[in-house]
This record gives sequence, C-alpha cells and structure tokens, in this order.
Amino acid sequence: MTPEPGTPPRAPEGGAQQARFLAVVSHELRTPLTTIASFTESLDTDSLAPAERSVALAAVRRNTERMLALVEDLMLVGRLQTGDLEPRRTAVDLPALITEAAELLASREPYTDATVRADSGPALSADGPLLRDLLYAVIGTVASGAADRSATVQASAGRQGWTVRVTARQSEQLTDEQLMAGMLALPEPPHRRRSTAVWMLLAEAIAAAHGGSVRLTYTPEAGAGAEIGLPPTIPTG
Repeated sequence: MTPEPGTPPRAPEGGAQQARFLAVVSHELRTPLTTIASFTESLDTDSLAPAERSVALAAVRRNTERMLALVEDLMLVGRLQTGDLEPRRTAVDLPALITEAAELLASREPYTDATVRADSGPALSADGPLLRDLLYAVIGTVASGAADRSATVQASAGRQGWTVRVTARQSEQLTDEQLMAGMLALPEPPHRRRSTAVWMLLAEAIAAAHGGSVRLTYTPEAGAGAEIGLPPTIPTG
C-alpha cells in the first residue's frame, strides 16, 4: 500500500518483508529467463545466419551471468537476514565513507551527482565495505530517481547514533513499483549488475545486520529520499 503524500512508508517487517523479497526475486528472474528461453528457441533451428547465432549466444551468456550475479546477491541478503554472515567490524569514519561512496557513484554513473554534508562524530564499529555498499545503494537509488540525477546527503551523530538523510528535490515519491521497474535498470556495465530493487534489498539487509534501518521518505518540500539510522554500537547478541 502506498502511503499518503508526506508520510514516509514503514520498513517492511515479518511476512511483508518475506513477500517483498519473493516479489523482487520473481521479478528479477523473469526478464533474463524470458530472454534465455527466447534465444535458446531461436538457436534450435538451422535457419540462423552465423552473425545472428553469435548475437543469440551472447544474449544467452549475458543473461545467464546476470542470473548468477542475482543468486549471489540474494544469498548475501539471506545470510545477512539470518545472521549467518557476521559483519567484520572495524573502526569506520562514516563521513569519509559517505564521501567515498558518493565519489564512486559519480565515477560509475555518468551525470549522477551527490552533495555531501556530514558533521564530525564518533567512529562506528562496523563493516566498512558493507556500509559503503549500503550508502552507494541508497544514494544511487535516490539520485537516479531525480530529474537532475542529483541528491543531497546529510549526516549527523546524536545520542541514538548516526542518521544519514539522502534527499532529491526533483524527484517524485519512491514506491515499490518504481524500485521494481529499476531506475538503475539494465545491468549491462559490470557495476550495473544490480537493479534498484535488489540494491535496496541489500541496503536494508546490511543496515539490519548493523542494528540499523533504512526507510524511504517523502515530503513535498524536500522531495523523495531515504533515511539511514545506525546505532553508536553494534549489538553483539
């Protein structure tokens, strides 16, 4: 259900989370499987010219690799959700990591930009590479939905831990339907192997493994965005 404008959607829990996970899996598998089935059928004929056969084989290979990458991503999400994969904790400078994730996004996604405004604060005991993936996913999702493909990232530390807000003024409210459509869509370059929906599944799983959360937000004044909450310490139990 889509919330009323101005009301941030609640993070999925329990059965709703499982239903969303299954919806993303089925949606993500449908396109490559359909493509493979179609080109495999065309290959099962003697009428294809050599050039056409090469195109078909390349499409089958590309979509097979896409499914293998998807399976790896979903296994990672599952391991994080069940606690089978524990974050490798080190002292992490969150403002520096946000800047690194924003710069990485700008280098990989042409015309995508993020302005970072991060206060100084205590280091986090967290898994740096996983948190970078989380930040990259959220910043990329919000920025890619904006008309100017830009986002603003604000981070501040308080008694409850770190809060990272990512907003894009020229963006409509993000919904599950938009995420499933995939604004970072077709994973042709290597860095685009994940769709937006999978990126957000990963972001939510990484945040939860660190005792935190990710939620989509929207107000007419600030536009669409997301809020990441990370506690000052990571629960050990």
